[in-house]
Amino acid sequence: MANGSKKGRSVFHRLALKQKVALAKKAQAVKTLQDELDRTTTVRDQLADMAETMNVPVGETTIRHLRSASWYGNQVQEQLKTISNRAEFLTEEVTAQRRDAAATRHQHSRAVEKSIDFDRAEQQRIEDRAEAAMPPRRPLPA
Repeated sequence: MANGSKKGRSVFHRLALKQKVALAKKAQAVKTLQDELDRTTTVRDQLADMAETMNVPVGETTIRHLRSASWYGNQVQEQLKTISNRAEFLTEEVTAQRRDAAATRHQHSRAVEKSIDFDRAEQQRIEDRAEAAMPPRRPLPA
């Protein structure tokens, strides 16, 4: 099977297909990370709202009530810190994955261009070979 035939694609064509598959995988990874970041951001905002609304009621309170409110407040603050760190990590990860996907997209487009150029050169080579194999034309008598 010839390398330039329709069944045996060029190395550049196979590379372009490989890059296309890699790009699809990276796009799916970015989507998954972005969905997780959106969910994490929503939870973080809910925890921040909870932390803002937690306060000790004015008036008579017991030590038990104060300890309980303090414990819950600390738990919310700890969870808020944890989820904020997770959101920060996911933001960085999404950015890195998008950058990686952009590089893969660029590699894919270069491989497609090279595949097209190779296919054109191969076709020209085939046409030149066929033309060279034909006997020379005789000029028609006048």
